[in-house]
Amino acid sequence: MANDLIVMTWNVENLFRPDNTDTSAAETYAAKLAYLAGLISGTGADVVALQEIGSPTAAEDLRAALGEPWQAIVSSHPDSRGIRVAVLARHALTEEAQIVALPQAGLPAVPDVDGGTLTHLGRGAVQVHVDCGGPGLRLLTAHLKSKLLTYPGGRRYPRTEDERARGAGYALLRRTAEAVALRVHLNDVLAAAAVDGQPGMPTILCGDLNDGPDAVTTVLLEGPADGDVDRPDKGDAVRLYNLGRRLPPARAYSRIYQGRGELIDHILATRDLQLRLVSIDSLVDDITSIGASTRSREAVVVPDHAPVVARFTSP
Repeated sequence: MANDLIVMTWNVENLFRPDNTDTSAAETYAAKLAYLAGLISGTGADVVALQEIGSPTAAEDLRAALGEPWQAIVSSHPDSRGIRVAVLARHALTEEAQIVALPQAGLPAVPDVDGGTLTHLGRGAVQVHVDCGGPGLRLLTAHLKSKLLTYPGGRRYPRTEDERARGAGYALLRRTAEAVALRVHLNDVLAAAAVDGQPGMPTILCGDLNDGPDAVTTVLLEGPADGDVDRPDKGDAVRLYNLGRRLPPARAYSRIYQGRGELIDHILATRDLQLRLVSIDSLVDDITSIGASTRSREAVVVPDHAPVVARFTSP
C-alpha cells in the first residue's frame, strides 16, 4: 500500500491571502491553511487538484504549509473574482498546457449574457505531468461554470422572468461549451498518445464540474459511451471512467446544498487507472450544509466542498 498512487480533488472555497492589516482574516487564513495541509498530509496524497485558489501566492502558501518536496502549478487564467485552479504534488511536476480558449472543433459560437460571444473558459484549466514512477500521470483539473446566474452588466438579479430564464440558459450554455472544450482537448491528447488502441499514459480529469454524474455536461467528458472496463474496445484510447460512480452510497456526495447532498466534484480516469482503482471516498465528515447566500462563509475554516480521494495500485 505504501507505493500506491493517491489522487485528490478539492474545491477549497475562496482561498485568498488576506490584507496584512486585517488581523481577524489573517488568523482565519492561517487556520484554514493548517486545516487543508493537515487533511492533505493525513491522506498521504501524491497529487492534489485544487479549485478556488485565489492567487498564485495562496497556492504557494499552501505548498509551503505542506513543506518539501511539494510543488505547485497554477492556472494563468482566473475568473472575474480572481479564483483559479492549481495542482500540488509531492513529486516532480511539469506544466503541459494551460487550457483557456474555446476551440473551433468544440462550441466556438456560444452567446454570453451581454450579447457577445464566448471565446474562452471562465476559469482556465491546467494540464500537468506528475513524475510518480513509470510513465507518470497526466492530470487535468478544471472548474466549470457554476449554476449561479448573472445578468447583463454583472447584475445578480433579473428584471423580468424572461431574463431569469435566459440567465439560466446562458449558464448552461457556458458550462456545456467549457465541457466540450475539455473533451476536444482530451480527444487530441489521448489519441496522439494511444498505443495499440489503449491509453498511452494514465490520465485523470478532475475538478469541480458543477453538475452531477448523470448530467450531460459531465457524461460528455467521459467520451465514448458503454465502455465495459473488462472488455477492451476501440473507444478505450480516449474514454474516461467517472470513478465517483464507485463511491460508497452513503458518501456519494461532495457538497451539501440546502440539506441535500450533491456530487459535483469528480475524478474521471482512463481504463488503465480504472483497473488499478483500490478505493475512492469523499471525505464529507467535516462539511456542513450551505445555502444560496455566501455572506456567512467569509470567516470559515472548513471549505464547503469535501475532498474526493482515489487510491490506485502502482503499475
